[in-house]
Amino acid sequence: MADNTGAAEAKPQPKFSWDYDVPDTPFWRDLPFVAGRNFLTCYTDSEISELNLDGTLPVPSKLSLLLSHLETRLAQRKAAASPVELHIADPDEWQRLMLGIQTMQSQLKMLPEEAETLRIMLATSQGNSRLSWLNMTAAYKLQIGEYAEAEALERQVLPWMQTSERMGPDSPQALGTTRRIIEAMWKQGGSKVGEARKLAAETAELIEAMGTSKFAKYQDEERQMLQEVLAQLDI
Repeated sequence: MADNTGAAEAKPQPKFSWDYDVPDTPFWRDLPFVAGRNFLTCYTDSEISELNLDGTLPVPSKLSLLLSHLETRLAQRKAAASPVELHIADPDEWQRLMLGIQTMQSQLKMLPEEAETLRIMLATSQGNSRLSWLNMTAAYKLQIGEYAEAEALERQVLPWMQTSERMGPDSPQALGTTRRIIEAMWKQGGSKVGEARKLAAETAELIEAMGTSKFAKYQDEERQMLQEVLAQLDI
């Protein structure tokens, strides 16, 4: 009888609603995960296969192509829903399509266009969906140097993430929001620098305790992303 006492059984990893299996193909392989996921969730598998996406294109051209497809689909869906507004006729599809569009605009650094998309979504979203768009608006504000505004928005969003049954204090969403608060505070300077250092230390402790959390599979990634932010800020 073989001695298997030293063999470690691989524990099945939980799959969350935000996890998505982006195809490992030449077109998708060099694109950011978020771009692939937020595009693919707008289409069925058969619709994707009909797009004939060219894997030899450079990344910016791929992102522009995806944006063009999404804008065309949005126009078609708006026309089909008329005279009712799409955000009323099919709010889920509206959210998916606009999220895909905003993602591509963000990746392509199309700042005015992204700002307009965020404005529209804040005006047409409610409840938790609106909080999600506030979070994306905060990321945009951080990108354009409006650090105090970014911090204020993220502090509106973070308590929802930390207390949500679906998420929680050590969820990827809450930790990502916390990293942006750290960055926003540090870049404001003055007394905010000390606050940023304190929050960074607390976040590092939270990540080190993730080994027994339901989000344990993200621990290494979260540790690395925090380290990258701290190195960039020289904290």
